[in-house]
Amino acid sequence: MKDQVAPRAFAVAEPILRNEGLELVDVDYCREGGRWVLRLVIDKLDSGPGNRVGIDDCQRASHAVETALDVAELIAHEYALEVSSPGAERPLTRPEHFERFVGQKVKVKTFGPLFDPPRKSFAGVLTAYSKESDLVEIDVEGARSFQIPRKEIAKAHLDVVWDCS
Repeated sequence: MKDQVAPRAFAVAEPILRNEGLELVDVDYCREGGRWVLRLVIDKLDSGPGNRVGIDDCQRASHAVETALDVAELIAHEYALEVSSPGAERPLTRPEHFERFVGQKVKVKTFGPLFDPPRKSFAGVLTAYSKESDLVEIDVEGARSFQIPRKEIAKAHLDVVWDCS
């Protein structure tokens, strides 16, 4: 049951949020501090530089989806609905995310070790994504390029490098 909540919540919330000009980036349903939390991570559909999600967007999204989620009766007990922005290290969860962020620095962790020598962590530039083969290509330190099947990726997110000079 728990494993079905996030995908079902995504199906309910995604079209509502899209209609609000927002992208549903990710959904998580978990137990935290003794309570159940349904967390929606949103971004603006046109999230270019200077056009980031703010607290008003999160409140608007929460109000837009809360009734629909309750009517869908996805969760039979009390839970907290949290809506947040993806932050600087935005998760990459779907094919369109990998397409959209080609050329950006990323960090990727795989479910198990890949390649020779075996490794599970990759940090570098996302150089390509192929929808046909569902392969994510990452150039690590300009030294080696890895083509990772997306189904092998446990977690991926943008890698922000802070310049404090």
